[in-house]
Amino acid sequence: MTINEDIHWHDSLILSVRITPEKDLIEMRLLYPEEWRSNSYAERTVIFDNAYGYKEFEGPLEGSPTILSVAVVATHDRWSQLRIETNAGYREVFCVDAYLKAR
Repeated sequence: MTINEDIHWHDSLILSVRITPEKDLIEMRLLYPEEWRSNSYAERTVIFDNAYGYKEFEGPLEGSPTILSVAVVATHDRWSQLRIETNAGYREVFCVDAYLKAR
């Protein structure tokens, strides 16, 4: 499993998630922190490749959930289980790779 270490998960807002089963692909559209000093954000997409088992364990929240942290919590064969902690709960996904989509 490769999680691109250049992804700055903390403080990203989750805008939407699109699941494409026939490609085993999950796309998470974020409002992503680009420049910490000026507090500027831009829309970016994180790709979860060879992904399955996406689940949300979140309660009600007004607005978009904010990502607090992301960690690999388990591995099964070539897949890693990611836990995405948010201010509304957490999400889980199994995938082989996670990276920021090129602009």
